[in-house]
Amino acid sequence: MKTQKLKFILLAFGAVFFTSCSNLLYTSLDVLRPAEVAFAPDANNLLIVNNTVNQPQNYGHKTELINQNTKNINIPTDSTSIFCLGALLEDMEGKDFFSSINLLPNSINTSNDFFNISNLSQGMVTNLCLENHANAVLSLDKIKISDDLTETYLIDSNTFLAELELRIESSWTIHYLNKAEVTTIQFKDTVNWESESYQRTKAMSGLPDRSDALIDGALTVGHKCANRFIPYWDKVDRYFYNSRKEFMKKGMDSVYVKNWKSAISSWEIALKSDKSTLTRAQAANNIAIGYEITGDIDKALEYAQISLNLFGKNANYDSILRISDYISELSRRKNEFSLLKRQLGE
Repeated sequence: MKTQKLKFILLAFGAVFFTSCSNLLYTSLDVLRPAEVAFAPDANNLLIVNNTVNQPQNYGHKTELINQNTKNINIPTDSTSIFCLGALLEDMEGKDFFSSINLLPNSINTSNDFFNISNLSQGMVTNLCLENHANAVLSLDKIKISDDLTETYLIDSNTFLAELELRIESSWTIHYLNKAEVTTIQFKDTVNWESESYQRTKAMSGLPDRSDALIDGALTVGHKCANRFIPYWDKVDRYFYNSRKEFMKKGMDSVYVKNWKSAISSWEIALKSDKSTLTRAQAANNIAIGYEITGDIDKALEYAQISLNLFGKNANYDSILRISDYISELSRRKNEFSLLKRQLGE
């Protein structure tokens, strides 16, 4: 299943919609990004496990109101891991990356020690895999939420500002059937809410309920972690120069019907024959994007560098910054390909 996706790494992109910006036309493309953490290539059947201990109700929750001392308050946190894993499962299933994914939402951890992680033993991993027809286990071992509710009076605007900030640390491990290899990962996320009003009570009432906020934070972490564990599609903007020069225009006419070979050919004529350094720089930029879309990143980098050199001669600083950023993006994509190949099982 993973290898079938590999052929789309370079070629897949979204529908080409153009929006004019002076002499620029831009479009959004979909590019595949590697996950932060790679599973073994043969990990096709995943089991997600809740291995957490509930955070104590009186730990990590603070309130600081105007003219009052900071108070520690009690908030139940027994469902945060379940919501986090539920959101993770939902997004992972939507990516169609693994052949199968199962979830054990209720914690299998028998410890009462929230502060120290009890990792799964290899024996437990083997039993879990055999019982659930899995060859890899993703274990959520700890989720810690520190939340602060603060209240401030803003003198300049004569308003009250209420803020609720959640700092969430989640600890994970990846295990395999019949392998001693264990990958340990920790993520840190922040979720914020703000409410401002001339009335103090309205500012506070504009914030979510604290218990609901913890659930929202856990859901946010689960959704974010899906892209951290599985390659994901990312939208990026690309800019074509829409010159009125003959071969520049012919190239753009071919782009509208997605005939990239014809578009590149027209722009190459402009690059070789046009007397204007600016037009040649713009043509090289367009050629680079055409090659990126058709899957040749090396050619894209080659022509992007030509474009940069020509823009440098023309002293077109906005275009220099734009093409420099594009070269950095192409270099990033080139470096990501080896990671993507491993994650997709080639």
